[in-house]
Amino acid sequence: MATSGRNICFPRGVSGFSLIELLIVIIALGVMASVAVNYMMPSVEDVRRARTEREMEALAKAIVGDPSLTQNSVRSDFGYVGDLGAFPPNLQALYENPGGYSTWDGPYIPSGYTQDSTGFKTDEWGAPYAYSGGTTITSPGGGSTITNTIAHASSDYLLNRFSGTVTDADSRQPGSDYADSVNIVINIPDGTGGTTIKTYQPDTTGSFTLDSLPVGRHPLDLVYQPASDTLHRYLTILPRHRSTHTYAFAGSYFEVSGSTPGITYVSNSDTLWTGTCSKLKFWIENNSGASIDVSSITLTWSSPTAYYKIVTWSGTTVRNSNPSAGSGEQSNFSSTQTIANGSQLIVTIEQFKPNPNGSGALVDMTDTEFTVTFSDGSTFTFTADLCD
Repeated sequence: MATSGRNICFPRGVSGFSLIELLIVIIALGVMASVAVNYMMPSVEDVRRARTEREMEALAKAIVGDPSLTQNSVRSDFGYVGDLGAFPPNLQALYENPGGYSTWDGPYIPSGYTQDSTGFKTDEWGAPYAYSGGTTITSPGGGSTITNTIAHASSDYLLNRFSGTVTDADSRQPGSDYADSVNIVINIPDGTGGTTIKTYQPDTTGSFTLDSLPVGRHPLDLVYQPASDTLHRYLTILPRHRSTHTYAFAGSYFEVSGSTPGITYVSNSDTLWTGTCSKLKFWIENNSGASIDVSSITLTWSSPTAYYKIVTWSGTTVRNSNPSAGSGEQSNFSSTQTIANGSQLIVTIEQFKPNPNGSGALVDMTDTEFTVTFSDGSTFTFTADLCD
C-alpha cells in the first residue's frame, strides 16, 4: 500500500521565517562576530607582547644574572657572563654548553622556558629572537620591534676595576723594602671556557688596582711571600664596579728593624671641633733627621661609619672632593707637602658624614681610635677623646 507523504503544518496563527528574515539574522550574526573579533584582537596582541617582554627579560637575566638574588646580603647570580667572562654567542648557549667549556654551569634559562630546546628562542608570534652575542635582544614579531637592552656597553660587565690596599697587622704600609714581597692573585674566567690567573704587586703605600675584571665572584689571594701568609678571599665584582678595600696580614711584617720613625704624633694634641665633634685636628712632628715629602694620608677606624671630604695640611687644603674617603681608603693630596726636620705642623680632617657622596648630617667622631698612615710609611694611633 502506498504511503502518502506527511505535510508539515504550523499551528494556526503561526507562520515560519521567510528567506529574507533568515538572511537578515545571518548577516547580523556575522556583523556581531566581526565586531567581537576586532574588539578582542588588541587584547590578544597585548598579551603576546607582555609575554614576549617577560621572556626577553628572563633571557637577559640568564645572560648577565639576576641582581635580586643574594647570599649573605651579597649578589650571588651573574648568569652566563659571570661563569664564562664573555657574552654568549647565541641563545642556544644558555641552554647547552657551546663548546665543552669547563666553567659553563647552565642551563641558565629558568625551567619554565625550557620545555624544549628551541621554544625559548622564539617570541609569542613564533618569530625567532635576534641575538648574536651583543647587548640587546630583539623580537620582530607583532609588526613592531621589541628590544631588551641588557647593558649600555659590554665593558660594563667585562672590563671592571677594583682598588685595594694591603698593610701588616699594625696597619703599616710595605714601603720600598717589602712591596715586591707581596703578591695579589685573582682567578677569573677567560672568556673561552677556562680561567686565567692574574698577579699584581702593590706600590710602596700598599695600594693596588686590579683591571679588566668580568662580573662575578672570583677567588682572591693576597700573599706575603717570606712568611707564606695568605689571605683567601672572594671578590664580588658588580657592573661598572668601582670600590676599594683594605686587607691586613696577620703579622707585623713591614716594620724596618732599627729604623728611625719619620713623622710622629704629638702626644695629646688631637681635638674635635664644632658642636657636632666632626672636625678633627692633630699635630705631627718630624725628628727623622731629614725633610719628608708626603703625598697622601690614610685614616683607619672601626666605627662609626663615616666618610671625610676635606684634608688640610698646615693651613693648605690638599683634599676637598667627593667621593669622600672612608676608613682605610687612601686620600691623595692635590700636591706633595713637605715637613722639615725638627718641625711641627697641624693636620685637619673635616666633613665626616655617613655617605661617600657627602650627604647626610655630620657624624660625631668622639672616642674614635684613629690609625694614621702617611705616604712615607709613617704610622701612629691615637683616640680622639676631646671635643671643644
